[in-house]
Amino acid sequence: MKRLFTFMLACFLFHGSATAQLANGAIAPDWTLTDLNGTSHNLYNYLDQGYTVFIDFSAVWCGPCWSYHTSGALEDLYENHGPAGFPNVSPNTTDDVMVFFIEGDANSVAQLNGGSGSQGDWVTGTHYPIICTDGTANNDAVTAAYSIAFWPTVYMICPDRTTTEIGQASNPYNGINCSPAATFSDDPKVLSYSAADIQCNGTLAPMVTIMNNGINNLTSLDFQIDVSGATTINTAYNWTGNLNTYQGANVVLPTLTGLQGYEFVMITISNPNSGAIDGDINNNVTGFTSYPAGTSTGIGQLTASISQIGNTLEANSANGDPPFTYTWSTGANTQTISPANGGSYSVTIQDANGCVSNPATHILTLSTDIEEMIKISNLKIYPNPSENVFNISFTSEKAQKYNLSVRNVLGELLYSEILNNFVGEYSKKLSLENYAKTIYFLEIETDKGFLNKKLILQ
Repeated sequence: MKRLFTFMLACFLFHGSATAQLANGAIAPDWTLTDLNGTSHNLYNYLDQGYTVFIDFSAVWCGPCWSYHTSGALEDLYENHGPAGFPNVSPNTTDDVMVFFIEGDANSVAQLNGGSGSQGDWVTGTHYPIICTDGTANNDAVTAAYSIAFWPTVYMICPDRTTTEIGQASNPYNGINCSPAATFSDDPKVLSYSAADIQCNGTLAPMVTIMNNGINNLTSLDFQIDVSGATTINTAYNWTGNLNTYQGANVVLPTLTGLQGYEFVMITISNPNSGAIDGDINNNVTGFTSYPAGTSTGIGQLTASISQIGNTLEANSANGDPPFTYTWSTGANTQTISPANGGSYSVTIQDANGCVSNPATHILTLSTDIEEMIKISNLKIYPNPSENVFNISFTSEKAQKYNLSVRNVLGELLYSEILNNFVGEYSKKLSLENYAKTIYFLEIETDKGFLNKKLILQ
């Protein structure tokens, strides 16, 4: 029960932010996976047959996932619109949709069947394919490929391989708005862009995703980049490659310099295959507003934090590009300092782009031996660095209350546990596999003080 509660919290936290999800309009990564019945499925094979594919990425412990699964929305979608002749598909099907459930958090088939740690039986009564990524027939690489940041994530993938996150739609079929199949001989299409945030040195490196929406292979394309606002820039770029129908590519365009922010950047594609007629010019333009460094959530927004490890203070940064330089209130320029006296200390951090953080401040309380002070011994954390799971153990020498927590470099709480009147041996396997590969901090606190240890996830 304790594990279910912890993971329900994680499900809720992930569900609160969609910033890391695969962007709408992005090209869906292909996959070949095996369902619980031993049948192999290839995504692009269904798309090439003209099916719109819906994928429910879920985890067996996730309450919102269970609620959506048991709502029957995807079961109805499959029965009324799934491939003709497939099990439990209506004889009157529209025959234009395929549906998959992917248990993407590497839980077991037993848990899918309602075993320990699961919300219930996910298999019984589900007639569309269920895919388990427990490592037997499939691994969970598909979860990373689709940038799953929270559970559930439901994607709609059109035959042209573009994705849309549809949320927990009650009638997903009504949301289908896919482009028609390729009909023109030559038809390049611009799907999306990235890099709207200017680096602190005033540069911007835009990248666009293009797709060949034509029948012929796309081998060359002209780009025109126009910037208007505080800065006026007009520059051209020629791309060469070889894209099959519906195949996409990320194109990094020339770096723009001298930008101040809030300029409008327009990118236009033309001249496919060195002179062929573009069948549809309505999908050739994209544009975005460039934002000054530090005003958005990308490159340039540099945040400093300070962690205490024993009597040592360590500065850490979120975002920005290395190498970093550090300026402490003591005048030191190292990442760590070990002051001789307690009190308030602050630091600012500058990255390679010239971005400077706001000061971070920490109150240092000195201890001669923090582990002795809080009455613990034999503290072990291994492996550290770890790819996912940390083993944590220690001995409590007296009965007391412990607050155990894990925080990121910004001080945000990721995990907490309270031990009341605890004495003796403590042991725990702590999984951080759903979090970004970076530095985290384990804090062990009693009424006598607290201990802070670094966790390196790699």
